Amino acid sequence: MTDDRPAWARRIAAERTARDWSQRDAVRALRAHAPTELPAEESMVRQWKRWESGQAPNDFYQPLIAAVFGTVTRALFPAPARRDGDKEILAASGMETLEIVSRLNRSDVDAATLDALRITTDRLCSEYPFMASEQLLIEGRQWLRRVVELHSKSLTLAQHREVLALSGWLALLVGCVEYDTGNRHAAESTRRAALSLATEAEHGEIAGWAHEMRAWFALTTGDYRGVIAVKFPRDPGHVIVMPRGCAAAAAWSRSG
Repeated sequence: MTDDRPAWARRIAAERTARDWSQRDAVRALRAHAPTELPAEESMVRQWKRWESGQAPNDFYQPLIAAVFGTVTRALFPAPARRDGDKEILAASGMETLEIVSRLNRSDVDAATLDALRITTDRLCSEYPFMASEQLLIEGRQWLRRVVELHSKSLTLAQHREVLALSGWLALLVGCVEYDTGNRHAAESTRRAALSLATEAEHGEIAGWAHEMRAWFALTTGDYRGVIAVKFPRDPGHVIVMPRGCAAAAAWSRSG
């Protein structure tokens, strides 16, 4: 039987099931994120059922539902694209996407090409809250494949490390979007690939985020002891100290 519900409706049902929540449990979690008092529980349970059947929630409830499942609003409910990624890349790097791809096919890689790849990677990562997950996943995988293929080129040591880092950032992005779209097995495999790239490049920030993703996967599936067990790099000044601290604190509070 074909499920013709919108992707967001299928996903919120799948996310709820993955946490072993009833619809009433989901409503209680929603209430915990609400800035104001919500209608009575029975009314909200009926509303939740309508959402899972495909009736779109309004602008008030969309960010609350996203918060319940630990994601951003546009990852669940994509907005029409307002940005032109190709124009942004052209303005910042002076190259169109086709020219960047053509340069990647050369036997060696110059500084301008790596600069363009850095700009492209940054643009893709900044699209996470805005672009539809399916489209971002396609673009992210395409660019990850192109960057990974650079490892077979003639690179200096510095260029090799730069390519490893770019591959790592793109792998983190792809892994996040895979998780958002419900492909948890692929997300974990991609996360491990990002961690391996970070280790080879000796890139602490990418490694930190790879560990943070593991903690987040565990936290959002109710595996609180799994969050606590995650081994984070010892880097007190790292930018991810705050989110990973929040994940660990939440896990400790719920693990009993």
